Amino acid sequence: MSQEILRPLNLTEALQFLAAHQPHARIVNGATDLPHEIAHGVRAPQTLIDIRLVPDLKFIREAGDFVQLGASVTHAHVLASPLLAARALPLVRACQLIRDPQARERGTIAGNVAGALSTNLTIAALWAMGAQVVLKSVRGERLVTFNEFFKGVRQTAMLADEMVYAIAFSKMSDKDRGAFVATGWSREDAQANVTCAVVLEFEGDEISNAWITLGGVAPTVVNAVEAEQALVGQWLNDAAIDQAAELAMNVVVTDPDKIETVRVLVTQALREI
Repeated sequence: MSQEILRPLNLTEALQFLAAHQPHARIVNGATDLPHEIAHGVRAPQTLIDIRLVPDLKFIREAGDFVQLGASVTHAHVLASPLLAARALPLVRACQLIRDPQARERGTIAGNVAGALSTNLTIAALWAMGAQVVLKSVRGERLVTFNEFFKGVRQTAMLADEMVYAIAFSKMSDKDRGAFVATGWSREDAQANVTCAVVLEFEGDEISNAWITLGGVAPTVVNAVEAEQALVGQWLNDAAIDQAAELAMNVVVTDPDKIETVRVLVTQALREI
């Protein structure tokens, strides 16, 4: 199938193209996921809107208690950012798992999120830090939490005339510690079998808040709520880790074979912290 490729020179033009060609248009940047989507019949866009020439979309910036990543921020940009190394360690760890230099340089965080596969490496990491999606269209801008954005496998709340303009998430404070681990990594599919991100907030030696997110075990990334609740008020010792890992196994709904993997990954992430 032949496809029209449009290359806007600014954000306004990109949004106008998207509005004019919906619902058969697709925003592309690195376009690393698109060949897989077309091959598997997930999407067959008639018009590709390539935003690589649109300026001012590579920002990584602090905004109060949040960090914002522009639509053109790549995995390589994440790895080169001192701000993210200090305030978003799970995201950095997720990007480090991408060994292919081309995928690091071309693949964007926004594209990873828009792809809406729970195994996409950055999604669980961002979810554990309370991420939100900034969507733009000619009609304006809206902010959607990750819980509201992801509707299922490759299904999101993004409308046909909207694009992911930025990802915003809570920056980790000096009280926070984080980790990210994954297993079953496939170079061919550029995805993992199961992903696990953990962020813990401490008051002294006691855990005051906990976020544990898991990808690849349900249609979307999920919080291991029981495990999170069990950690609050605890010291991070062997008993607390074992209990949390056991409780996290309850979130697996897609494949019973992944239950033990979840226990192992949650244990590993908590021990790293």
